[in-house]
Amino acid sequence: MKKSLIALAVASAFVAPAAMAEVTLSGAINLGIEIGKTGAGTSSGQSLTQTHLNSNYSHIDLESVDDIGGGNKVLFHYQMQVQTENATALTPFNRDSYLGIQGGWGAFKMGTNENVYERMMYTADPIDGALGPGGNLNILGTPGGNVIFDPFGQSGCGALVAGKSAGCTGFYRRADQEIWYESPNFSGFTFEVDQTLAAYKTAAGINPSITSLGGKFQPEGAPFYVDLSYEKHKDMFGANTAGLVGGATGGTSSSDTGVQIGAGYMIGDLGLHARFETLKYTTDGVAAGGIDEYKRNAEWIGVKYNLPSGYVGGEIGIAQNGKNNIGTVNDSGARMFAIGYFHNLSKQSQLQFIYGRTDNEANATYGQAGAPGVTPGADAQVFHVGLKHTY
Repeated sequence: MKKSLIALAVASAFVAPAAMAEVTLSGAINLGIEIGKTGAGTSSGQSLTQTHLNSNYSHIDLESVDDIGGGNKVLFHYQMQVQTENATALTPFNRDSYLGIQGGWGAFKMGTNENVYERMMYTADPIDGALGPGGNLNILGTPGGNVIFDPFGQSGCGALVAGKSAGCTGFYRRADQEIWYESPNFSGFTFEVDQTLAAYKTAAGINPSITSLGGKFQPEGAPFYVDLSYEKHKDMFGANTAGLVGGATGGTSSSDTGVQIGAGYMIGDLGLHARFETLKYTTDGVAAGGIDEYKRNAEWIGVKYNLPSGYVGGEIGIAQNGKNNIGTVNDSGARMFAIGYFHNLSKQSQLQFIYGRTDNEANATYGQAGAPGVTPGADAQVFHVGLKHTY
């Protein structure tokens, strides 16, 4: 449910009052108790169990729409993430926010954006919040470099070290300094193009940037959809990130790419989803004989069944062994399993019960959101009991 607020215009006695603007407030608070456990792994790690509160995808949204005529509208959206469990967190902070214009020709927006590549993954996920416990982003969009969330422009991702990016392995991200275009619906087909600007360009010639493209075909009223997306990271040196199996060192430039194809089908109350992804990391300028390429494939399936009281969701993700320019990186794969029950208390409030588990092979470090950090070969599992309230 959304509530309308009146934004007050402040004016002095000598200035005419500004026109009132209607602003819409919405969002969700999602807080729960989690038990996270990580095994010892194959190296010097130790088994660790934690109990904590997790706010998952809690956010506050402000929106305003201005009809400027001719079928065109100016759009404003500001989203803030909140962490109600943390007394010292610097929240709320910016998430997906933009100013743009929309018409029959589509929409042009500028600001910060969850790229279309990531959106294709989490909109198919049957576990509420794909970046949370049991979500598909624990397998998809990452090569298992123990980097659970690495949004562009934040610590360790997009930050410049010695004149180049510190390294970004993840292909699920919120990009800043971005402009993008969203197409109208062409008889069920839509697409989006996202591009970061050159705000991180350096005099040394390194120009970190993200390009994300995606298209989806879902005719109105049809029980199916198919989608395809591609994302490229230029000079973000994903294969240099610490912890990535077979990671390169050095290099003068890089080109990292992700490609995924997905599909879904509804059979009454049963929803079926499937996805395949290839990630490839390439670094130029590596010394002869060094590792300058890394590639891995992953598959994922999800199931959702609607109940009168809510729904049940489950998923399985499989990350295959990676390969570099020398050969296969043995024991670098992982498997993830998750199941959840979501019970509606009302139109606004919901109880959530989620269990997620990731089993790593000896050299893999895929994580499980909410579990302590993993070491190579360590398994991770999370049990979450939470309450979600939307408004």
